Amino acid sequence: MAVNDDKINKFYVAINHYAEEQRKKIEQEIDSFKRKELEGAEVDVLTEAYRLIQKEMAEMRNGISKEMAQREMNVRKDLLSKRREITDEVFEQAKKALSEFTKEKGYADLLVKKAEILSKTFQKPGTVIRIRKEDEQYKELIQKAFGNDCEFKISDDIQIGGILAYNSEMGIAADETLDSLLEDQREWFEENSGMAVV
Repeated sequence: MAVNDDKINKFYVAINHYAEEQRKKIEQEIDSFKRKELEGAEVDVLTEAYRLIQKEMAEMRNGISKEMAQREMNVRKDLLSKRREITDEVFEQAKKALSEFTKEKGYADLLVKKAEILSKTFQKPGTVIRIRKEDEQYKELIQKAFGNDCEFKISDDIQIGGILAYNSEMGIAADETLDSLLEDQREWFEENSGMAVV
């Protein structure tokens, strides 16, 4: 019976040894499977994270670009507003200086010169010369310099001074006012003042 017991013990040892090897093999396979699954999951997670980061970065870049464009537009708008304000102030000062000039003797000489220039164009009768109310005192002077038959009318459109002339029969008009001469300088001023908004 001792031989039988010995055989049974060896059989149990062999079975236990085989079971232990199978258990280790299964554990290794499970570990290997887990590693592969984890590696696969890690790759998936990293890929998804990379995609999300790229998306977030693109959205941030887009947001920054929009914000910069908005800021640039606001700065340009502010600069344009400031430029307009400075231009208006310069032209208001020029208008005041020209208004002061209309009170000096040189203004009458200017009106005479303008009337002489107009007389070369308006040679047919029916010419209407428009002046501002304050310049009625110069009517005779203007008439003499113009030399041709004309009619005078008061114009509320002339703020600073000068002469407007038109002849319906000839179909022509001329603006020799200080108002239009000043306004014509706006474009030149904007181009040459060094206040360009680029």
